[in-house]
Order: sequence, then structure tokens, then C-alpha cells
Amino acid sequence: MKVNSDFTKILTEEHQGKWVALSKNHDRVIDYDDDLVILIERLGNQKDNVVYHKVLRFDMEYAFSDA
Repeated sequence: MKVNSDFTKILTEEHQGKWVALSKNHDRVIDYDDDLVILIERLGNQKDNVVYHKVLRFDMEYAFSDA
């Protein structure tokens, strides 16, 4: 499933530099933490219904690849 999301609508300054767990359709942040392992453990049985994403600083640019 390809989703073209505008993360600026859901990510805030408090998410910068952290791991976030997004809903499968990328329309909301479920939870976030500095540590990915802690985030996964905290989500427990929800972990299969989320997409994990590391949020960079907002003054950085990056791109995704399907390679």
C-alpha cells in the first residue's frame, strides 16, 4: 500500500528527533518516544497496526525510495 502523506499536518515540534508510531493510513500519531524499543514494547498488541517513523529535525530535508 502506497500512501502519500503530508506529515506536517500531524507532526509537531515535540516529535522532532523521536520515533513515532503512526496509524497505518498515516493520519495520526499514536505514540512517540526517544527509544524505538520502548515505543514498540509500550504499544504491545497494537504494534502490528502501526508504521514506525523516525522524525528528523524540521530544518532537514529527506526523501523516500522504493529501491
